[in-house]
Amino acid sequence: MTLALCIAEIVAMSTFASFPALTPFFFDHWNLSGEDAGWINAAFFFGFTLVGPIVTSMTDRIDARRIFLVGCFMAFVGAYGFAFYADGFLSALPWRFISGAGLGCTYMPGLKLLTDRLPDGDQSRAIAFYTASFSTGSATSFLLVGQVNLWFGWEMAMISAVVGPPIAIAIILLTTTPKRVAAPRPWSQIFSYAPVVTNRFSMGYILAYVCHTWELVAMRSFMLAFLAYSHTLTDAPAWMDVSVITAAAVFLGLPSSVLGNELSLRIGRQRSITLVMIICLFFSFTIGFTAHMPFVFVVAMAALYGVMITADSSSITAGAVGSAPADLRGATMAVHSFLGFGGGMIGPVVAGIVLDQAGGPGSTLGWGLMFISMGAITLLGPFALRLTRN
Repeated sequence: MTLALCIAEIVAMSTFASFPALTPFFFDHWNLSGEDAGWINAAFFFGFTLVGPIVTSMTDRIDARRIFLVGCFMAFVGAYGFAFYADGFLSALPWRFISGAGLGCTYMPGLKLLTDRLPDGDQSRAIAFYTASFSTGSATSFLLVGQVNLWFGWEMAMISAVVGPPIAIAIILLTTTPKRVAAPRPWSQIFSYAPVVTNRFSMGYILAYVCHTWELVAMRSFMLAFLAYSHTLTDAPAWMDVSVITAAAVFLGLPSSVLGNELSLRIGRQRSITLVMIICLFFSFTIGFTAHMPFVFVVAMAALYGVMITADSSSITAGAVGSAPADLRGATMAVHSFLGFGGGMIGPVVAGIVLDQAGGPGSTLGWGLMFISMGAITLLGPFALRLTRN
């Protein structure tokens, strides 16, 4: 069951990198600024943030399987519209919004779909593998779009992102069956988040997740463009394709997230998360200024950053879910999703503005300050975790 849900989420996310994997092309083709690129990335996560919490809350009342299938259809529509109807900044925004809304209907509802069908007991490892599938789905999307663009051109690259959601629908229909929700919350309470907000243990993890997602989404939105900039500075060989490198760096989030959860089980969740955030701070404060250094070194920095930035992801999510009563898990996931990816929506915009103000995509100083801006938010994470202490 865990494997099936992970694969379904991975292929459903084929639309994720339709824009970020082609950002260097769109900078020129659509004459975009860094802020424009930030807003297009933010539109995707605005859709996720706006729709995700609503439908995730509804999983306390109706089967999450139905919501997941609707999300796959929305992701298909968003990818199709972006491929065939987007021709500039304004026309790209609604289609990326729809794609993000589709992810909002699959990611957290998919986690609820999984946990509702697992035996009672410690579900931490299953949650770790599922949340790690977000990194794998992101990486697969970067690889798919980047390689199709390399071999067949940007138009086919955008079209290729359409294929994933229908495959995800088939997987869910073949491997799961409808399930009644045990002890469903009344409709009058379904959107009541007061019990979640007043649960300081859950909120500590949720606020830490805001910091984590702010940095994570901003990093993945601009990492490929940064590597492309460094590639041109260092005269790196053509075989060092930035789409493959970015996909590999993002893919490392899967083992990193799982191993990060194992670390938290051994040394304590709060200690593990704090350690990872401090290490991430080092990478965010230095990587942007390495653009002119040997490209192999820049790639190594990107890979290590990709490892560390996801090492606390499953630990934070497992902590939020595990600290919630069973009848409030859907609502807790909704608040977790809304606030967390609210940070993910703001992060790319702030990063894009900093990039523009500090010199633009052609400035090493601009990239350096941009990465600092996205990493500095993690300074607040350890303070949020103090709420989770007994």
